Amino acid sequence: MVLLNVMTDLVTSSAADDEDIISNLSEDLLDPILERLPVKDAVRTCVLSRKWRYRWTTIKTLFLDKQFSQQFLKIGAFSCNGFIRVLNQIMILHNGPIFKFHLHIPKQIFIDSLKEVDQWMLILSRNNVRELHIVNSNRIYHIPSSVFSCLQLRNLYLSACILNPPLAFKGFPNLQEIYLLFVNFEGNL
Repeated sequence: MVLLNVMTDLVTSSAADDEDIISNLSEDLLDPILERLPVKDAVRTCVLSRKWRYRWTTIKTLFLDKQFSQQFLKIGAFSCNGFIRVLNQIMILHNGPIFKFHLHIPKQIFIDSLKEVDQWMLILSRNNVRELHIVNSNRIYHIPSSVFSCLQLRNLYLSACILNPPLAFKGFPNLQEIYLLFVNFEGNL
């Protein structure tokens, strides 16, 4: 939050001089700054200026982890798919590769099915995901076949899931680390 306040102060103070110091920084500097912010704060940077409106949509790391879901719990946004709607917006608006994706599915949310999570996995499979963490505190989640096409995957962390790879699956050629907790295997394993 302090970093966001400093960024806001720099943009606001430079606005009087008609020069935006932060926006003129290179992407090599801006991207790591945005990626270190919680997603909620990274999205909030869209109010800094027109140049920043969609800047957050290009970050390569999305941590929708327990801290993120706890913020929803505090404000009571788990009612009738509020959590799902926000995550859908984040995933739909994101533009470019997502190298790291951490998702916590809390037990407090109301989910008819996990088909929305399947859609997010499809988006990840098309965006070169290299690190995938799914911490599931809700009901058992069947990992969709799209995850098995993530050939750039290096780190895989799954909790409370079912794996059933397609017959043609030959493995993740770049996988360096795997952590499975309460994972069931079906079919072809």
